[in-house]
Amino acid sequence: MKRISRSLLSLCLAFVLCAALLPMNVAKADDGSKTGEGTSGPQTKEPTFLITGYEASRSSIKTGDTVSITVYLSRTDGRSDSIRVVRGLDSFQGGTADVIKTGSYGSYEVTFDNLTYTGDTSKALNFTVYYDGAKDAAGNDIVKGGYQSNNSVSPIRECVPYTEPKPEPEPTPETIPAPRAVFNSDGMSTAIAAGQTKTITVYIQNAGTTAMRDPILTLKSSGSLLIMGSQDYMLDDIRAGRDTAVTVTVKALDKIESQMQTIDATLSFYYDNGTQLTGGSASGSVNVLSTVTKDTKDEETIASPTPIVILSKYNYGGSSVAAGSSTNLSFSFTNTSKTIKIENVMVTVTGGQDLMLNGSTNTFYFESVAASGSKTVTVPMKAAQLISASAQNVQIAVTYEYVDQNARKSGNATLSLSVPLYQPDRFDLSEPKTSYTGHVGEETSLTIDYVNKGKSAISNVEATISGDIDSPTPYQRVGTIDGGKNGTIAFAVTPQLEGENQVKIVITYEDSNGNTKERVFEATVEAMAYEPADPGMDDPGMIDPEPASTFPWKYVIIAVVAALIVLLIVLRIRKKKAKQKAEQALWDKWDEEELAEEKQEAADAAAENKETAATGAEEQNK
Repeated sequence: MKRISRSLLSLCLAFVLCAALLPMNVAKADDGSKTGEGTSGPQTKEPTFLITGYEASRSSIKTGDTVSITVYLSRTDGRSDSIRVVRGLDSFQGGTADVIKTGSYGSYEVTFDNLTYTGDTSKALNFTVYYDGAKDAAGNDIVKGGYQSNNSVSPIRECVPYTEPKPEPEPTPETIPAPRAVFNSDGMSTAIAAGQTKTITVYIQNAGTTAMRDPILTLKSSGSLLIMGSQDYMLDDIRAGRDTAVTVTVKALDKIESQMQTIDATLSFYYDNGTQLTGGSASGSVNVLSTVTKDTKDEETIASPTPIVILSKYNYGGSSVAAGSSTNLSFSFTNTSKTIKIENVMVTVTGGQDLMLNGSTNTFYFESVAASGSKTVTVPMKAAQLISASAQNVQIAVTYEYVDQNARKSGNATLSLSVPLYQPDRFDLSEPKTSYTGHVGEETSLTIDYVNKGKSAISNVEATISGDIDSPTPYQRVGTIDGGKNGTIAFAVTPQLEGENQVKIVITYEDSNGNTKERVFEATVEAMAYEPADPGMDDPGMIDPEPASTFPWKYVIIAVVAALIVLLIVLRIRKKKAKQKAEQALWDKWDEEELAEEKQEAADAAAENKETAATGAEEQNK
């Protein structure tokens, strides 16, 4: 019954609405003309174009990039008449809009090709749409032609505006001094006679701390020698501490007046001084042993060959000298003359920045040296604590007199030798220590204490751990450790086996000489297995009821727990103080060892000085 009533009510409402609308339609039909008479032409309306989206050919558009952008338009009147699009002023340069696709229901696709982004921050694309008019069959206008301006796609999210980078101040580089060159040759091995040709090898050593770039060697002969061929040589780069060689051919003139001939050498190069490549130069000379030409017309008046002093051998106590250590430099010089002795011989030894005389004079005197004879000089020397080069040049100046044809004459010689130096490795590592014996799967720690007793830093310190354990950090990079610094390398480890777990720790580093060192430690981590606890009797029915007690157990338990907490705090403080005392004792031990080493070095140097003084006195007496 209710459904029938609702249906009848709905029908009544429908009739009422129809009756209300009927007069309005009749009024519209009567407006202007009667029904059935001629109708007026269709009303014209300007269409509107809406931008529904866009697509860019690149996901990121930077300043100067060329891109294509497709814009999607929707015409509100639903027509699909042809349109024309013209670019406006916006954030792009160039480009055309020749590709226009028409879809259904008034949709358009306009593609702008070859657009170049100017970097404008507005990131906008502006254009104007021109549309054609349309007429019906009777020739009446449906749509009048026109245009819609100020169409803009903004912002285009893919555009990245140009931002000028902020200049960062350049760090002030360290100035590197110009490298030094040391010249040597094999010209003293054999003598060259008048008119002969001889091949000589000239050695150039870079005694500096930076490489010589594009070096050019210029040789110039003096006296009675001529250089055959070119006198200029372009060499390969000479790295610091390295040397190179040049082979040159010389010819003696028909008459040689001096036994010692020289070849002057000049080296020009470029080097990096820490900021830029700059020019540098070095000069020196090498000696060439010659045979003096005899005058057959008057042999009685010809002077004897000039005695020449050469360095025959030398020794500095080993293959190289450690920084901060003392050594005895021993060398022998020889009088090459076979007939004339030299007298009033004065020998002066000059060290350098990295190798200095140690408690000794640099001047030695010999009354005479026989023809073809030799003398030995021993000089105590000490290397600097911090060396700046891998080799140190030592200069030896010899002045002397000799008598020839009842006339006293003077002579001199400048000799040099090179002593290699190195920085010793004094990086100490302790044996691995574990904190305590735990259970399998329980984390503990392994530590190695280190101290750099040297004066220079060591670099690229790395530590790795492997074995029957699991560690969250099996590789650790410590980095650079300066001289005198100490610390601890700690690994958190979890033993995987019951009993002894084998562990291998490898520590690698580079010493101050650039050599890679490796230290390997093997240790064991003990672990116990977990034992499950006996749950006991969980059935409350099997437990006999205990009589009620009036003793205050609650307060007793609280007092015991408080006492245990105080005891743990006291033990922790004592353990920390004991650890600090142990570390201080270890440092005191290292200080005592260094003091003992310095005292021993001083005692050895004093003994060597006494021995040197005694030896020099004996040689002078001879």
